[in-house]
Order: sequence, then C-alpha cells, then structure tokens
Amino acid sequence: MLNHAELSYGRTSSAPRIPALSAGHNQPLRQSSGSAVNLMAGHQIDLEELLGTKQATMPRQEPERIRWDKALGKRIRHRRGQLGLSMERVAEAVGCTYQQVQKYELGRNAIKAALVPVLAETLAVPVTWFFESSDA
Repeated sequence: MLNHAELSYGRTSSAPRIPALSAGHNQPLRQSSGSAVNLMAGHQIDLEELLGTKQATMPRQEPERIRWDKALGKRIRHRRGQLGLSMERVAEAVGCTYQQVQKYELGRNAIKAALVPVLAETLAVPVTWFFESSDA
C-alpha cells in the first residue's frame, strides 16, 4: 500500500535503479538482479479502493435447489460408505458412470426422479429416506 510520502515524491528507496550504459554501444543493456517489471507486477493499485468509491458486494447465496442437491449427495455418499460400496458398484447398479455418481454426491448434478427407486434399492434404504431430514 502506498503512503503519502511515496505519492508525493514518486520514488521509494527500494525502487530499482537503471544501470549505467556500458562503454560499448553495441553491447546489450543488462539490468541488475531486481527487474522493474517483476517488482511492479504484483503491486497494482485499485483506484476505486484508494479513493473510497469501491462498491461493497453482497456474498452470493446458492439457490435452494443446489443446497438440496448437495445435502442429498452427502447423504448418499455417507450411506455408500456405511455399506462399503464403491462408486463403480453404485454406478453399475444405477446404469451410469462412476463420474456421474461422483457428480450426484457432490451436488453438481441433480438426481433424476427415475433413479431414486434404483438408488434406494442399491443403498438398502426406503425411497422416503431421500426426503427425510436434510441439511438444505
């Protein structure tokens, strides 16, 4: 963060200095170990923040549907772990890939209604188990 002295004088004591030209005019100009480009790349100034005009952003809340999918996925993963089933075994029973089961468990994809009875049978739970107390 810049302080008032740096803004007033435009130069800090840690700023890189330009090396002097060598005696031969055909020799390439070499910089010292600290490059001005490397030093400036990570120190960008946000003018809106500096001036105090930056708008505050509200944290975005997930839709209830996504929260429901994630909560249901956690329950499926927990039950699968209790039974000692692999994702491959559940995928085989449901008729999809293990990647799809993984997406169901992470809440990235919603579970189709037609799969609920098949999943219930595979996980040895009643169909109503999917709609009991959820974390959503």
